[in-house]
Amino acid sequence: MNVATEILELLFTEFILFIKAASREKFQAFSTSTYLENQENYKKEVSKEARGNLGNQHWKPEDIGTGRIQQFVSGAIKTKVNYNGQIVNNNLVDWRKKDEFSKRTKSKSLESTLFNFYKSKIKDADAFAQFINEGLSYQFIAYLFFIKNSDKYLPISQERFDRIFEKIGLPDFKTKNNASWENYQQFCGIIKQVQNFLILKDKNATLLDAHSFLWILGSQMEEAKARVPSSLELTKRNTESAVIQPIEPVRKTVSELTSLEWTEILQKDKITTEFNLSIFQTLYSFEDHKTYASQIAIILGTNHQHLNLEVGRYAKRIAEFYEIDFTARSAREFKFWDLFFNGWDEGTKFVWQLRPEIVEALEATGLTGEEHFLDEFSLNNHEELFEGLKRTITVNSYERNPKARQLCVKHWKAICAVCSFDFEKTYGEIGRGFIHVHHVTPVSTIGKSYQIDPIKDLIPVCPNCHAMIHSQGPPLSINDLKSKLNQEPIGKITKAPCKS
Repeated sequence: MNVATEILELLFTEFILFIKAASREKFQAFSTSTYLENQENYKKEVSKEARGNLGNQHWKPEDIGTGRIQQFVSGAIKTKVNYNGQIVNNNLVDWRKKDEFSKRTKSKSLESTLFNFYKSKIKDADAFAQFINEGLSYQFIAYLFFIKNSDKYLPISQERFDRIFEKIGLPDFKTKNNASWENYQQFCGIIKQVQNFLILKDKNATLLDAHSFLWILGSQMEEAKARVPSSLELTKRNTESAVIQPIEPVRKTVSELTSLEWTEILQKDKITTEFNLSIFQTLYSFEDHKTYASQIAIILGTNHQHLNLEVGRYAKRIAEFYEIDFTARSAREFKFWDLFFNGWDEGTKFVWQLRPEIVEALEATGLTGEEHFLDEFSLNNHEELFEGLKRTITVNSYERNPKARQLCVKHWKAICAVCSFDFEKTYGEIGRGFIHVHHVTPVSTIGKSYQIDPIKDLIPVCPNCHAMIHSQGPPLSINDLKSKLNQEPIGKITKAPCKS
């Protein structure tokens, strides 16, 4: 029973945005998150404290049948911990189950099973079956396993986790009324799959972190959504309260689209095109995510008029999914760009700055467009490299292969092929390895996946020369730009630092 990675990717995006909204901090790791520290990480302390209270290392065979072992187990279940300056109850087992166990008469058979289980004298599968025969509940048994080995076993809340499993695409797996060793193994195995996924996001993610991740998805996040009324509910309220006034549809202003809504928009390929995404990625690459609109047009190899036209079309597509009021410019015109940017005049040029909600959504979905350097790739590596592979989970954009970029720079060095500018020589350590990589044949003109030769198809250029290459359409060739550069005094050009 496998969990789809695509579903986990989308849920993880929602998760990190929820963490940021709840704690005003960017999620970095499970061990450093303030929200998780306050809400979930107490479970690690409960497990540690409960094992101490269990005291099974001191149990002796002659204790079996005296009631002493049951008292130790009861103490481990009722564990309270001093966590972050507060006394925290163990809420991993229903309080009624704790009371029922503490009131049980002493039982030699139960204590024998507990002794053999915590002394590892019987198989865990056999112990589970014996606990069932003793009349212990599924939740209670899972907790006994959890405090024995929290790196392998987890607490359970059947009804809640059954809803969580539906959320991650496993509606047919049920734990309620299915107390068995096989079911518990499947339960822990599913969460182990989630841990393996989370390790890709946080290499130190534990099995208990995966348990907390799922619990937050199905508990805190669901409760937060329930507190926010939908547009349908708001419309209903308006309808019920209306007396004479005509009913107006509930509409959003451009500032009311949330980060979560933007992640949905970015991941709908029928709304967000490759060109739309490239506008965001270009702005994201600038300091404070702002630059002149005309500069974006140059970098993207188009003109200002075409850029504005595409922005307007994009805004209209989004309006089909969300009721949006645009800022009126006149009786017949609207500023469609203010859906995406804050904007202002600076003399003869106009500045665009990405809205913070879009910045968060780009970061959450991994669509910032930033290059990632890989340290170890051999030029003799025969692995096929493909440029322009469409993202299958996120949006319909063309993905630039970081391996190809690395091989190109390793072969040609991080030196501009046009003006020979070397960032490391000019700026020192901070400039080492910095260079743009130019596609000799633009990916946008190919429109499909193709096998790339990182030596023949790519060439390193500095940001200034890269901008000049794309200052017209079709782009200038390397030799064309070198010939233009040679018409000017070389020293005058190469001494000036290149700025992106």
